[in-house]
Amino acid sequence: MTRNSLYKRCSALWCALMLSLWCAAQDILPHRLNADGGAAVPQATDSCTELPPLRCLTFETASSMPASFRNRKENTIANTAALRPALDIVLRGERPLRVLHLGDSHVAGKAFPNAVEQTLRTAFRKAEVMPDDGSAGLSFTAIGSNGATSERFLSESYRERIAATKADLVIVSLGTNEAHGMGYLESWHEQQLSAFLEMMRGVLPEATFLFTTPPGDYLKQVYVNYRSTGRGGKRRRVVRSAFRPNPMNGRCAACITAFARDHGLASWDLYNICGGEAAVRNWIAAGLMRPDRVHYEPQGYAIQGKLLAEALLRCFENAGTQ
Repeated sequence: MTRNSLYKRCSALWCALMLSLWCAAQDILPHRLNADGGAAVPQATDSCTELPPLRCLTFETASSMPASFRNRKENTIANTAALRPALDIVLRGERPLRVLHLGDSHVAGKAFPNAVEQTLRTAFRKAEVMPDDGSAGLSFTAIGSNGATSERFLSESYRERIAATKADLVIVSLGTNEAHGMGYLESWHEQQLSAFLEMMRGVLPEATFLFTTPPGDYLKQVYVNYRSTGRGGKRRRVVRSAFRPNPMNGRCAACITAFARDHGLASWDLYNICGGEAAVRNWIAAGLMRPDRVHYEPQGYAIQGKLLAEALLRCFENAGTQ
């Protein structure tokens, strides 16, 4: 064998050896061992099933609380963890958040829910929650009924209307009619709320709920006196009336917030946020209640709606950082 042919044969063997080493290096690495020494089972990583990441959102909000209100409290929502499914819809930005605002005449008058909707929609648009969607990431429906308590919504017609909304978040604003009178009983109110919640969970099983307390009202008292006319001992009947703050307001607010807490729901205590026992006097002094001392001027409802929306927006911001 010549020196030249020997050199070529050695070169071929060296190339074959290097090729085999390179191929061995491409083998799949062994799985990490479990504590018992066995190979760990590889986990599925199908990226198509992964949810979009949560975003951190910042909203431009300013407090709408009138500076003249006495004894006002921090505008917050209790048990915000219960709202997490609804918050995630906003933070993921895959589709609009479907909101249903359900209530009595305060909602039926439209000014209150309209203020909630417009405040949320404006904030969502500025924060570009869904910049390519004309709805700005929000679908909002309000269903209100004058003189309603929670019992009214148990009817089949209301069940169908409520189910049709397919709401993710239900804001429940009731309590004024339940508490308007000295015969208010917490036990009776709790029974109503329990039946109402059972119905709502039946028609909207995926929804989260936010219960609000009523803003407060006055009771009208009538006084009858008889005054002598000075003519043959005759007396004249004199009737006068006066308004006084409804003492059942605080008990009703406490019942609603306790019910929400006991059932793992979120609550927004409008009554105590705006002053508690001083709340109705605050609204009156600001000229924001109507003469019937039960309902509010449009400007009053607008403030209430903005306060509720601002509390919700803070929940969205806080959730995005967790």
